[in-house]
Amino acid sequence: MMEKSKAVFYMMLSVASLSLMQFFINLSGEHGDVFLQVFSRNFLGMILCIYFIRKEKVSYFGDLKSQPYLLARSLAGFLGLLFTFYAMKHAYLADASIVLRTGPFFTTLVSVIFLKEKLNKVQVPVLIVIFVGGWLAANPRFDSSFIPLGCALLAAVCQGICYPLLRYFREHEHGMTVIMHFSTFCCLGCLPFMAKGVLMPEGIHILYLILIAITGALGQIFLTYAYRIGPASEIAIYDQFSVVFALVLGALFLNQIPTMRTMVGGILIVGASLVSYFFSMKIDITKK
Repeated sequence: MMEKSKAVFYMMLSVASLSLMQFFINLSGEHGDVFLQVFSRNFLGMILCIYFIRKEKVSYFGDLKSQPYLLARSLAGFLGLLFTFYAMKHAYLADASIVLRTGPFFTTLVSVIFLKEKLNKVQVPVLIVIFVGGWLAANPRFDSSFIPLGCALLAAVCQGICYPLLRYFREHEHGMTVIMHFSTFCCLGCLPFMAKGVLMPEGIHILYLILIAITGALGQIFLTYAYRIGPASEIAIYDQFSVVFALVLGALFLNQIPTMRTMVGGILIVGASLVSYFFSMKIDITKK
């Protein structure tokens, strides 16, 4: 399997995992403490990283020269998580989702400027079509308050900063080192807030917390390796499949039957993503 195909495969696994994480966050509702959820997700990530780091005998937190980039990735990722969780809990889900879907635009912009990646002729039209599809599928009303929607936009900007850095680390740090640095940063960042008091889950909400931790940790691992293998400006497009996964989960488990508008939006997202995938594969074959 070619590297780009592997990158797309890992990205789809990441999207599926993180969509399930968001699904369980929504099920937890007001019973879910944001900082406890972020801490749990990343604590499990730390445990997994320790196992693989010891097995492969690589650095836990990276070389000194890499620290500015590792800190930038960890800080942007941590803030992105907090902004996302806050937006999802305090804005209408559709409104927050469509703002978060602007993340690939920022990722592409940073990748072109920072990593000097070149855009092929279909990427910009595909991004536009996917954004329109996401708009139709989410059906936003934009009557949420300004602060939650502002947080959603800030979360998208954070994605644009940290995802290209995952590609940068390919030549500098092991993937598990990057995840370990990020997970440790997030856990330490949550501790001061948790020290003031945590809303502990009860009953079924304990299971939701465990599932949030598992799906979040797996999603982060798949995401890291997707961006390490494939060009960030191309891989970011497939993050939009989270809209499709959300629609499927809503229809199967929440009795949220999609409207015709939603179906059209989902078809646009899938269709445009397939066009981008096959076009990039064609370019790779031509180069060979």
